[in-house]
Amino acid sequence: MKKLLFLTPICLLLLASCSKNKVFEKFEKFKNNEWPMGKAVTFEVPIEDTSAFYDISIPVRHVDNYPYDALMVVMTINTPIGETRSKKYKLQLRDNEGEFIGEGSGDIWDVTASIIKKTKFNSPGTYKFEILNDMPITPTPSVMEIGLRIDKSE
Repeated sequence: MKKLLFLTPICLLLLASCSKNKVFEKFEKFKNNEWPMGKAVTFEVPIEDTSAFYDISIPVRHVDNYPYDALMVVMTINTPIGETRSKKYKLQLRDNEGEFIGEGSGDIWDVTASIIKKTKFNSPGTYKFEILNDMPITPTPSVMEIGLRIDKSE
């Protein structure tokens, strides 16, 4: 298995895009590296600039004994004016040859899944993002943490 230089999610994400573009970044750790099915992780994000375009990503940190190719999630966005939008995402953690993608060191891997590019927020205020574990087993093993990152688009 190919191993790469270990970078924390924060370092990895800073390399992926300039920190000046970062609007929000936060992570939720899971006890015993297990994410219970149906457990949502919630992030509240204040957005004031509705003229800018944004990129939304979900960073995942997992252990190298994660048994699947992907992590299935449902992300729900609740807007400040009461609108709710939900969508399922398949966060790819392995390539076609079965090797983990992202950055790894030892038995820890970091991957950042870009899920929405160049979107606008219609109203200023606090947006609530919920990321729900949508895997068919409970709990999902070897998931250390999941996060949300929002950057202004380049």
